[in-house]
Amino acid sequence: TAEGTFSQYIHVNPAKDPIARKPSCFTHEMAAAVPLVVLTAFSCLDWLPKVDPGIATRRVVVAGASGGVGTWCVQLAKKLHNCHVTGICSAKNADFVRRLGADEVVDYTSEFVAQALLEQRPNGRKYDLYIDCVGGTEMFPYLYDLLHPNAAYVTIVGDKTSRTVLGGPITYFTYPAQLIRYIKGLIWGPRYANVLLYTKSELLQQVVSLAERGKVEVVVQEVVKGVLDEGSEAWRKVFDFMEGGKVRGKIVVDIE
Repeated sequence: TAEGTFSQYIHVNPAKDPIARKPSCFTHEMAAAVPLVVLTAFSCLDWLPKVDPGIATRRVVVAGASGGVGTWCVQLAKKLHNCHVTGICSAKNADFVRRLGADEVVDYTSEFVAQALLEQRPNGRKYDLYIDCVGGTEMFPYLYDLLHPNAAYVTIVGDKTSRTVLGGPITYFTYPAQLIRYIKGLIWGPRYANVLLYTKSELLQQVVSLAERGKVEVVVQEVVKGVLDEGSEAWRKVFDFMEGGKVRGKIVVDIE
């Protein structure tokens, strides 16, 4: 479905693949839920504009704040960059996203998101970074009102909304408007990019250090077993999670 993977065996080359030792505070299932999403979150946050000495706190919006990448964007924006974070999620996940560190929450099920974000700007100050973990184009009519010229809109999905189609930078070719947006952003701002994960071991090691100090939380909604058992419907359950997309944190497949 382009939204997840599970494998019985994984080949790792420690010389070039991102790898870090599992901290004792992680179960194996928790550790399995970390690398892909946290390395993607790091690549998103790298688009933060440089700190302005005249502004104390940069402001970040995370759309899909209760999902796999979103939960890490919220946590790392707070713990590593001391940002003010606004999370976009459903009402049922609002308290959860606040617990992760969000300063404000917008409920996309009951609020007009763009208007709510515009109203939350202190003294009309625009946001520094919008991280899209959901996809779609709903925000673009309001882009210049939400983001200042040095700010950035980054997406891990792209303009598409289907969860059964590959996302990421490959969608520059299937949705050419993204490429035009990227070029215009480089010239006039705000910047636009469709990003992939970083592959840096030191970033995983940084997360291990945060976890050992109790600074971050790994969220696993469910561990699914029996995917390879003959006659099991567990694999269907996993694909339903992938296609549905309404997951808090991550789903982990335990292959015994």
